Amino acid sequence: MSETTEIKTLGLDEIRIDGGTQPRVAIDKKTVAEYAKLLKCEIQFPPVVVFYDGTTYWLADGFHRYFASKQIECDCICTEVHTGTQREAILYSVGANAGHGLQRTNRDKRKAILILLKDKEWGKWSDSEIAKRCGVSPTTVGAKRTSLSKLESDNSSPPRTYKTKHGTVAKMNTSNIGRPAKKKFKPTGEIAKDAFCIRQPHSQGSPVPMRNVNLPLNNPQRAAQCMFSVYGEEYMQALCNELNTIFQKKGLSNVK
Repeated sequence: MSETTEIKTLGLDEIRIDGGTQPRVAIDKKTVAEYAKLLKCEIQFPPVVVFYDGTTYWLADGFHRYFASKQIECDCICTEVHTGTQREAILYSVGANAGHGLQRTNRDKRKAILILLKDKEWGKWSDSEIAKRCGVSPTTVGAKRTSLSKLESDNSSPPRTYKTKHGTVAKMNTSNIGRPAKKKFKPTGEIAKDAFCIRQPHSQGSPVPMRNVNLPLNNPQRAAQCMFSVYGEEYMQALCNELNTIFQKKGLSNVK
């Protein structure tokens, strides 16, 4: 971390917030609103942290305070200025709020870890070093590194070539080889051992032949999807309303 040079009041329009120095997944609007109320009551907050590279001030810590000041139309904010580049601001930001301010979510922590792991320089650091910078455990970093490496390995699998029955050469995507096949939902035509049939209605104004649709009794979720595909949104909504009426009479929970 660069040495602090000074405490300085800066205009909000002098501070850049678009340099990748925000490691949170999202700004919490409720926290911004709470901070804004406190600022209106003239409550003093700690200075936000910025890095100055000789041309630009990069915000590294204090985004909620920044947006709260903007919300109450305050033109300036107290800053703790460090001499450093945009990259130094990013490196500082991944550990910001580890011990103060709005508590980070697990998603925030994962994003901070990934910022370092995906960097060509920082990604070579040990799990312990990255953990120290991000304010997390080395085990968490190690698990994220492993999953990231596996993902990159799967995505980089070279396509295999093969000859089609017509004699032409085609490429096969091998990235999904070894993974369990995804089950495809078939709303009609599948007869289960424990199933009952419903009849698909005629379309209005179009004499479509009636057909049986098999609903699996042992899989309510699949059965509901099947009915939705057959009867459509309007009918299913009306059906839910009627079911809710019946459930209320029987003292049961409503259909969500």
